[in-house]
Amino acid sequence: MTNLSEKTAAVAAPVPASMELTFEVEQFLYKEARLLDTEEFHAWLGILTDDIHYWMPYRYQRYRKNHVEPTVKGMAYYNDDMHNLKRRVLRNDTGTCWSEDPATRSSHVISNIEVEHTKNPDEYKVYSLTTVNRNMNEDEEHLMVGHRTDILRRVGGQLKLAKRKIILDQNIFMNKSLNVFL
Repeated sequence: MTNLSEKTAAVAAPVPASMELTFEVEQFLYKEARLLDTEEFHAWLGILTDDIHYWMPYRYQRYRKNHVEPTVKGMAYYNDDMHNLKRRVLRNDTGTCWSEDPATRSSHVISNIEVEHTKNPDEYKVYSLTTVNRNMNEDEEHLMVGHRTDILRRVGGQLKLAKRKIILDQNIFMNKSLNVFL
């Protein structure tokens, strides 16, 4: 039986990105946060790939010995493709989305950004932390904190978001609705 250090040594270390690429990715994520905070949702859809997978699985509280990784077939707050994300955005445009009248105010803070190369030269794996402060109505405020793993893909020379997995730190989701993208 091999020990943990032998297993770790057998896995090739990921190749970190250059400072220039890391800066480009950081600017992409900051722009995305601004688009979401200013409700420029159609522009946000424009920085996603057509085959986007936007996924925030439900997090089960388990003992360490019973840990199970979430799967896309399990429960999720989001498990969306481009079609579903467009429907969510268009729903806000109708004026009949009761949870958005008055509008939610949100502030996205992105930090701890790490960028790695993947086997595909046009794709990068990006780890980050997100903190989203969400304020609804006059007296409701929610703080959501999570870990994100993204795949950014270069399309036509521009970075686009191809995949996002969000794992919230909260075990109990106290929001009445989830109409904010993380």
